[in-house]
Amino acid sequence: MKIGIAFPNTVPGASGPLQVRWAVRAEECGFSSVAATHRLCYSGHEPLAVLAAAAGATSRIGLSTNILVAPLTTAAVLAKEAATVASLAGDRVTLGLGPGVRADDFRAAGRDFGTRAAVFDAQLAELARLREKGGTGELPGAVPPLLVGGASRAAVRRTVRWADGWTAPGLEPARVAPWAGEVRAAWDRAGRADRPRLVALSRFWLGEDVAEEAAGFVRHYFGVLGNEAESFVAKTPRTPEAIREQVGRLAAAGFDEVIFHPTAAQLTQVDRLAEVLLS
Repeated sequence: MKIGIAFPNTVPGASGPLQVRWAVRAEECGFSSVAATHRLCYSGHEPLAVLAAAAGATSRIGLSTNILVAPLTTAAVLAKEAATVASLAGDRVTLGLGPGVRADDFRAAGRDFGTRAAVFDAQLAELARLREKGGTGELPGAVPPLLVGGASRAAVRRTVRWADGWTAPGLEPARVAPWAGEVRAAWDRAGRADRPRLVALSRFWLGEDVAEEAAGFVRHYFGVLGNEAESFVAKTPRTPEAIREQVGRLAAAGFDEVIFHPTAAQLTQVDRLAEVLLS
């Protein structure tokens, strides 16, 4: 199984230079990819901008959005921006997309939250069309490979129809494993060649020196869920044993890669995770 790590691009206080150092260190440590996530109404750096900066500072590591909320923009703008980053990165980019779940992001963007599912379907169809054409005269290259996020029948349908694979939300392995099976089964029924790429997400922290910062971030990020936010803190792996167990369970479920999302904006997290999983 491949092991990736995400940028701390939504962790409050994580600077722009830290995002670049993070990518460089992740490449040095041997991670398969480094991923940026997306929120509009939350502190942090925009994912495609982070990937563009990382592209100039690295040469081998994969770069991905996991995930980018596509309906906050248009398919044309997204295709142009993604193809631009892919061109800058030498085609190391994967575009993980989802329809979004936070209404405040849509209000801030002036986009309709209620119609996001239909908008997302139309966007995926257009992005897939552009990929098949290898880009158009308006793009600097091809649209990157597509992954669809979400744990739903709609996500399975979208993955099989338009994407190269599926990226799971950051839930426990027991909750995402059945959906991985659903994607594989639907893929086979559709007669698609090869197999879908399956990517899992897991939050983490390592070290008592970052425990307060990490738990505070998780608690605040999921604060919209009320008391349930505390369960996300409790379920975040924070020991080598728990992290290795997470990887083992996801590998057993057939995932190709797991991307660990940091909950503390300390560069030591890159080295500590590498020591646990890559040494």
